[in-house]
Amino acid sequence: MNNNSTNIYEMENFIERFKELMWIVITAIGSLLLPIREILILLSLGFVFNIITGIVADVHVNRQQFSIKKAFSSISQAAFFMSCVFFLDYGSKLLHDAQIGQTSVRWLTLIVSYFYMVNIFRNARLVFPKNLAIAFIYELLSTEIFIRLKDMVGFKSKKE
Repeated sequence: MNNNSTNIYEMENFIERFKELMWIVITAIGSLLLPIREILILLSLGFVFNIITGIVADVHVNRQQFSIKKAFSSISQAAFFMSCVFFLDYGSKLLHDAQIGQTSVRWLTLIVSYFYMVNIFRNARLVFPKNLAIAFIYELLSTEIFIRLKDMVGFKSKKE
């Protein structure tokens, strides 16, 4: 019986030490992510809004069922972009050039956010087909407006 109580004590001690180790790891990861917290929040919000508009467009407009494959693909892409942000930020600090890291992270975030917005407005245009403001913003973001303007003025390219 004495041997059993010793084993239980050792197991409880191990579990407590493991919890402490996990908190140290979580704190370390959190401290590495703190400088880019706002950017990760922005990318997460864009990701969530993109997913929501995509689901609404697929289910209500295209009459398709929820696709776990598309959802996993979106989650994988968001994780990839967030990993790139972390890599650029942390790598630039290791190279002692934090300014280039901040600029790179800012540009990457703006580019990813732009494409999220294009996709969000594309889906919103499907959900609200009669809303001219959404249609105009989508055409402006996707540069389709330039094709329409070219057609309006009668400009023909050499290929046509």
